[in-house]
Amino acid sequence: MNAYSLAILLSDQQMAFNLIQSRKVLFKYHWPVVESQTYIDIDCHLLSRMNAYSLAILLSDQQMAFNLIQSRKVLYAGTGDVPDYRDGTKVSFHFRTVKVAADGAEELVIDDTRKCGKPMELIIGKKFKLILWEEWIKSMRVREVSRLVADRVLCTDYPFVSKLSRLVADRVLCTDYPFVSKCYRQFSTKTNGSTGDEEPPPARHCCGMAMKTGLGHEDLDKLVTNPSDLEFTIELLSVESPEDYDKEIWQMNAEEMVNALPIYRRDGNRLYADREYEKAGQLYGKALAIVEQLLLREKPGDEDWARLDAMKVPFLSNLSQCRLIAGDYYQVIEFTTECLQRDPNNTKALFRRAKAHVRVWNSTEARRDFELVSTLDPTLAKAVQKELQALDASEKSSDRKDSQLLRGKLFS
Repeated sequence: MNAYSLAILLSDQQMAFNLIQSRKVLFKYHWPVVESQTYIDIDCHLLSRMNAYSLAILLSDQQMAFNLIQSRKVLYAGTGDVPDYRDGTKVSFHFRTVKVAADGAEELVIDDTRKCGKPMELIIGKKFKLILWEEWIKSMRVREVSRLVADRVLCTDYPFVSKLSRLVADRVLCTDYPFVSKCYRQFSTKTNGSTGDEEPPPARHCCGMAMKTGLGHEDLDKLVTNPSDLEFTIELLSVESPEDYDKEIWQMNAEEMVNALPIYRRDGNRLYADREYEKAGQLYGKALAIVEQLLLREKPGDEDWARLDAMKVPFLSNLSQCRLIAGDYYQVIEFTTECLQRDPNNTKALFRRAKAHVRVWNSTEARRDFELVSTLDPTLAKAVQKELQALDASEKSSDRKDSQLLRGKLFS
């Protein structure tokens, strides 16, 4: 294992501290920590085998990494002062990646988010895979454009980050929470906004699998098998403090998730009342994703698990209504069926599923649901009768058209 790999492995501050405490000191050397009055005694034998950036990571000293990044080329200085990049800060940026070519060879552009129009986002303090990028961005002003060339040793994780960026750019529904959350959690070693008091989920490693199956992009597969020096250009677009943006689920701890549920329901209902059906549906969907995350913390079948699972009912019912208005009838059937599995006598879900069945020509299923609605809630009998009459008329019209079409074929 080389020094950089060891540094990544020991990036946790406490683990690095424990390692340094047990070091064998061959010669004491006073290493000044920038902007600090303290000194750290470093094993010079260890120091001689590590470059400055590896040492910065090993010691989790962000200021030392900042000093290294000062060698970057600033193309535009940006505006204002360097923001306060405390943990939880959300940054948005464009990046351009170029494979460093041999003398005389043509420049090879690997990624350019400006061309696809979808910037990258990361949350400070969540241990983003490319540590170099996070430390670099923390030294930038808003709108700054800067460039540096990174040794291939620092770029081993770039292909996986690049794949994430391409997935987000290629998906029309890239703003849909579950997709983005899943993608970003794949590239974060600290999930669910853990504060350190909770046991983290088991880590998942995709690098070995990617070596065998590939990343789905030929240029990225080549970078995995044959790493290269890369030239990065980053333009910092925006910086948002933790309290200024709506947290994604993977950033929340359990308490924050629970507190968010009534807020999403209230805001979703308000948006629905304002006829903002798509936005309302997104909030209901986000609430369902939160419940799913909370369920993972409980044992299936236990009282707490059952209580959380029952919380899905109003969100599934409301989301199905939004999808019914949008005309996504199969999704309506899916969501209402999930709702009815938990609450079999939910007349709203039954009525909506019946209407969706009508739209996809499932007449038998539609009649069954309509009749059950009428039995469970007699006050809806008139509404059910109206829907059944419309279904009868639609079926007769369809039968006439089929009959005319068949007659035309027989006597043509």
